[in-house]
Amino acid sequence: MSATSSAAIERTAVDLNGAAQNGAACRLTFTVSAPVGLAALETQTVLIDKAGSVRSFSLFDFGSVPVGGLRVRQFDVPHITCGELELVLFNGVERCVAADGAACAGLAFTSRVDELEVQQ
Repeated sequence: MSATSSAAIERTAVDLNGAAQNGAACRLTFTVSAPVGLAALETQTVLIDKAGSVRSFSLFDFGSVPVGGLRVRQFDVPHITCGELELVLFNGVERCVAADGAACAGLAFTSRVDELEVQQ
């Protein structure tokens, strides 16, 4: 295995896996994979609608992930219709505690939801 592919495997990743309406809230579902484990991960998360307006600015607490583990986290964002959203912006990492400090240096944020872009 090359050093490049090995480094990619070791990268901690947050992936937007789904967006579904839950009453008056938009439920965002994420997967978090952390090859070296995380004790805590909390991000500044901004939701922007199709008109370019900021609809929500909040802290998403992804909690802990065991070494080599995968966790699913859901966040209900009130008073937002999922269809109005265009972008999930990870504005910053408020807190990241890992067994290996390098895990937090190379966080990757991606989206599997065609209608929603993810940026950092």
